[in-house]
Amino acid sequence: MPELPEVEHVVQTLRRCLRGTVIRDVGVLRPQLVSPMSVASFRARIRSRRVENVRRRAKFILIDLDGERTLMVHLRMTGGFVYAEPDCQLPATTRLVFHLQSGHTLGLTDQRNLGIVKLVGSRELSRLKELQQLGLEPLQSEFTIERLRGLLGGSRRSIKEFLLDQTKVVGIGNIYAAEALHRAGINPRDSAATIAKSRKRLTALHQSIIATLRDAIQAQQLGTPLHIDFIGENSPNGDHSRSDIVFQVYDREDEPCFTCGTRIKRIKQGGRSTYFCPRCQK
Repeated sequence: MPELPEVEHVVQTLRRCLRGTVIRDVGVLRPQLVSPMSVASFRARIRSRRVENVRRRAKFILIDLDGERTLMVHLRMTGGFVYAEPDCQLPATTRLVFHLQSGHTLGLTDQRNLGIVKLVGSRELSRLKELQQLGLEPLQSEFTIERLRGLLGGSRRSIKEFLLDQTKVVGIGNIYAAEALHRAGINPRDSAATIAKSRKRLTALHQSIIATLRDAIQAQQLGTPLHIDFIGENSPNGDHSRSDIVFQVYDREDEPCFTCGTRIKRIKQGGRSTYFCPRCQK
């Protein structure tokens, strides 16, 4: 599942491609995706609307349209976008097709049909239950050390499990939780409440979360992004070579730590695999 860096880069790319563009029409290839709204109603509410902005809340992609309407998309496990030049064929896994005034098309793909799409009034957005329960945005000013301390101090979970809780801090999944904890030198089994009591460890965690996510976003910008593809000779990033992120611990069981050479260890926490260095993260 895409985490904050992947979703943020999709948002930045869509913003460049779509802002100011008029959606001429939309094709719904999987009606269940827009249910309970009918296909006819969905098309009528989007047709001829101008894209005013594309933004993110947690892992949700929010496409703001004129007329105070917002299209909310969650890619889940296998979702993605395809931006295609005129007369280019979209993949077989395409579920929605937005026909743009420029002649380009934007396809929403989803191999396993797990994604979420909702079209709502912009004023109703904050009342959606999916958004009401979300925690702090780690790359915004609201994510302060003191607010993080308060959340940690009230938790009975391990720090790794805490970081995965989207009602506390949003956008961090299994990959970047492991990477941030390694960067901070914190054992994933340590209790969240214990870290709240140490100013040094708290500061290290706060800084590592921000730095890890920012580095991952930058890595996406330097290479071919995940979860958005381009079809055609003049695609916005068609001349970029792929630059994969080199993870420090994630999915590197029994490989040497780049810092100290100790073998990376894998354990299970809450049914998920956790990777860490036993020496760097004592």
